[in-house]
Amino acid sequence: MLYLESFENQYAGLIGMLTSCAHLHSDPMIYVQMSGSLVGCNELLLELFRVDALLDIEPVGEWFSPQGVELSFLLSQPGSYRGKINAIGYEYTVAVKSEVIILEDAPIIALVFRDNSIIERARAAERYFEQFKKKFLTNMSHEFRTPMNAIIGFTDLLKSSPLSSWQQEYVEMTSRSALSMMRNIENLLELTQVESGSIHTNLALFNPLEVFENFSMQFNDLAVSKEIQLMFLIDPHLPKTMIGDQDKITAIMRNLIQNGIKFTEEEGRVLVEIVIVKEEGTFIEVEYAVSDTGIGIENERVKTLLRPFGAAWENQRKGKDGLGIGLSLSHKYIDMMHSHLMLASESGKGSRFSFRVTHQVNESGIFEFVEGTRACVYTQDHILSSQGALLQKYLEMFNVQTSAIHNLLNTQLHECDVLFLDTPHIAASQIQALKSTYPNLQIVPIMKLDYGEKADAVIDLVASIVTVPILPSSLHKTLAVIWNTMPKEYISRSPEVQSIPLQENIKILVAEDNLINLKLLETILLQQHFRVIAVDNGQKAVDAYLKEPFDLVLMDIDMPIMDGLMANRLIKEIDKRDGRGFVPVIALTAHALIGDRERIVAAGLDAHLAKPIDKNFLLQTIDRYLKIAQQKRQNNPV
Repeated sequence: MLYLESFENQYAGLIGMLTSCAHLHSDPMIYVQMSGSLVGCNELLLELFRVDALLDIEPVGEWFSPQGVELSFLLSQPGSYRGKINAIGYEYTVAVKSEVIILEDAPIIALVFRDNSIIERARAAERYFEQFKKKFLTNMSHEFRTPMNAIIGFTDLLKSSPLSSWQQEYVEMTSRSALSMMRNIENLLELTQVESGSIHTNLALFNPLEVFENFSMQFNDLAVSKEIQLMFLIDPHLPKTMIGDQDKITAIMRNLIQNGIKFTEEEGRVLVEIVIVKEEGTFIEVEYAVSDTGIGIENERVKTLLRPFGAAWENQRKGKDGLGIGLSLSHKYIDMMHSHLMLASESGKGSRFSFRVTHQVNESGIFEFVEGTRACVYTQDHILSSQGALLQKYLEMFNVQTSAIHNLLNTQLHECDVLFLDTPHIAASQIQALKSTYPNLQIVPIMKLDYGEKADAVIDLVASIVTVPILPSSLHKTLAVIWNTMPKEYISRSPEVQSIPLQENIKILVAEDNLINLKLLETILLQQHFRVIAVDNGQKAVDAYLKEPFDLVLMDIDMPIMDGLMANRLIKEIDKRDGRGFVPVIALTAHALIGDRERIVAAGLDAHLAKPIDKNFLLQTIDRYLKIAQQKRQNNPV
């Protein structure tokens, strides 16, 4: 410890005590008088200020200039002051601890400085690294998705062209490999985001029936390609709107469904359940589950299943692709929602993954439930088919008294209001015979969504039709016809669909800077007979929009000269200025990490589709927003 010579001579008997006190601290410290004059310091302070002697150090009052901090303030904030000091031409970020010591006739102050400059520099470096990592992930996502969009898109177009059997096989293998690679990339990027702590829960209002029914359509092609029966049991009692993180829930369900289909052999079944299990006040607990009849999981493998890459070796051993990170990512998302992933599995028989989430209800359910309806579900076999059993569960949820029969000459039918026919073959003559035998019985066959000529032959003879896949909205329409609350024509020929203009009259503006993806989008839209104007940057999109009106805009986000966000703002201003009405602008972008959709929609775009673009989902989205635009124009004519 170093002291001024005059101070050391004046308090020679107390120097030992002051030095002992100083040794209690491992940080730079000084002794000062109430006037701010230094009387002593330790070697650490000299090292901090890079000086050789105590006399080289300025008075304490000048250290805090221009902050204007005085000794009296430091004494009133013992151990809590954090700020900057300027001494000997250098700036330091410090935490200051102060203490008063009485020496005979006058007090002196001990100030201990903890240099936080290194900590601050480390924090700044950490912030820079996090920003760099976020930008890196965004760029990686963009650089992967842009070419993968073209590979997957053109491969799908090639499938529908005339090919020999071996060419078709090659294209199918290419398509499956590309989709598998894309899923691995998506999961890896999202897992990296989660591990870095840059992803948080995003609670918002959403319509569960609309979200989950639209979500269910994404897996039809994948299930059909493996000849797997994919079924959805979505509780019709779900509210119209509720609060939850729909992006993470659908991401979890997507991973579980894809795994279920992957590990289920041909002619197997995958059942997705979204069901209310508990209601308490304005809160409901919903169970999300995916069951399959696949290969199952051995008990010794369950513990390592949720580790990143933990299932990769197992996938390879069973001849399956995948890095084994989908389940790990899902598990982390579930943890973020304060739930846990449950697994029941038996090797060789299948697995069931489930989790539960509590949601706050905003608006109650949209369906009406009519009590007292009696229904029979007929199947030729002595056991209901999977679709028949699913239909029976749905009917019970709609408060319909249901029983299964296996013989059409059944006295029970005289007491039923409606008969559901779960049979692959039904002729008009059979339906006429049933109607003559049971004149008061309403007959409803189960048919696939694209029933076509088969349905046309019987449509006028039956009360309605249940379409496969069975979903609550379509089943409710069928029941509404039976309950006489909706005309039959609404089921067979929707007036909403008929009101959409011919596609040859619909003009779509496409803005995409990648010429290969631009060609892909042009090809898809022209095949559907849309009129297409294609441009390669945002400025050209705005210029084209100024020249002529469009019915819909597909907008890339990252483009040269002018990006998609700015182009969208200008297009919306043109609509407002010229009174063009609502024209949907849909983002088609490689920005697909968690949070990107919310950011893009918040910037004013009407929808967000992530690359690689699924052709069917793109066309469904276009159709949906054309209907919305037409309805808005009818309600608010220009």
